[in-house]
Amino acid sequence: MKSGKRMKGVVISKPIMYGNIATELLSRKTDHTHKWTVFLRGPNGQDISYFIHKVEFKLHETFVNNNRAFKGPPYEVTETGWGEFEIITKIYFPPASGEKPISLYHMLKLYPPDAPGQSWPKGKPVNNFFYDELIFSEPTEEFFEMLTKDAGGPEIPLKASGNQVFSLEAEVAECKRLETAAVQVTGKHDEYKDRVRTAEAELAILRRDIAALESAS
Repeated sequence: MKSGKRMKGVVISKPIMYGNIATELLSRKTDHTHKWTVFLRGPNGQDISYFIHKVEFKLHETFVNNNRAFKGPPYEVTETGWGEFEIITKIYFPPASGEKPISLYHMLKLYPPDAPGQSWPKGKPVNNFFYDELIFSEPTEEFFEMLTKDAGGPEIPLKASGNQVFSLEAEVAECKRLETAAVQVTGKHDEYKDRVRTAEAELAILRRDIAALESAS
């Protein structure tokens, strides 16, 4: 039997995806305009319940039973409404883990992004997805055994497909974009530093000329 002893120097990360999907209601019997689902799942749709004890979704206080708890998958809540608000997703881990709960925050998004000259197709869902990684530093021996359990298949796919928007390919592309942006920012920084040096030199000359004129008068 594994103990609650922590494993020194061991760090394990587990990728997750959370957020919401919203679809406009084409026929309405109330003032509700959208049907939406808020969720927590593996980025490839894989099972993550083997290291999660419970998930709670805290909705707006106007909802009946606005704190929804799930002790097993699917970890999701489907409702209808008309407004956007902050949702808190609280993740609890097994007691043997010795880990404190983790809270994730995101705004429920119902409406599509503004696209000048374009209209959003009727019935097309609005996807509001977030990728994150849960980091477990020096887990207990028992929790380590849970975390390293074979969950079946890769946690992050090589390529994006369907509703799977996060992939290793997309991660590489994002890293390249960030590297390009960093080079551009560094270039602009150096350019502005040169401008400042030039301006300071010109200012020094002006001050010297002014001082010379004042001493001559």
